[in-house]
Amino acid sequence: METTLKPSVQISENRTRTFESTNSVSWYKQFIEKLSFSYFGIIAMTISIGSIMGGLAAMKILENGAPIWQLALVMAGAMANNVCVIGQAPTKWVVNLFLFSTGVSTLLFIINL
Repeated sequence: METTLKPSVQISENRTRTFESTNSVSWYKQFIEKLSFSYFGIIAMTISIGSIMGGLAAMKILENGAPIWQLALVMAGAMANNVCVIGQAPTKWVVNLFLFSTGVSTLLFIINL
């Protein structure tokens, strides 16, 4: 006779498998794997675009006389991006920090228009 634990274990294993095979996770992993092929190209682009966006946001913050914490936030994001890239961190770190710093810079640029 079978115990009642076996079907419950099988159900939980199936749930784990379906959770791991979600489309969003596999899409993100595939995206990172595609970007790791051209790692040094990504380094050049993230340094250029991240620094330009940080500089533009800093310019607008200083023009408007906004609080100093906004400038510190923009500069911290841009510098974290550059440190990560120059230190040759994994592609996942580079992409995530680039998206964070660009998002923060863009948001504060738009706020201070």
